[in-house]
Amino acid sequence: MWKNLAPGLVRQRVIIEGTTEKIVEPEQIKKYLSDLADVCKMEVLSEPVAYTAHDMGYGGWIHWKSSGAAFYSYPTNPPLFTVDCYTCKSFSTEEAAEFTRKFFNAIELAYKEIGV
Repeated sequence: MWKNLAPGLVRQRVIIEGTTEKIVEPEQIKKYLSDLADVCKMEVLSEPVAYTAHDMGYGGWIHWKSSGAAFYSYPTNPPLFTVDCYTCKSFSTEEAAEFTRKFFNAIELAYKEIGV
């Protein structure tokens, strides 16, 4: 059972998923996460990292002053990516989703804000 243990703390979370023509690779992941920080008006505490998960695809992370974002790409058909932004500072989920759609030229895109 969920209970909000800190109602005075701003918490916002959105999951964005999309499909692309080609799997998203580490250099593109790092560029996306850096640019997403600008779109969401977040202060970056450490540069993004990206890594290979071998046959499972790729992943990445960026640390923001007010939390961060994780990114994963999968070698499905068509390739899938998923972004999980969790912050303690408000941002526009619509702007983040539209930026993501354009950045990856997504074939299909869906997003959902998760309530706290």
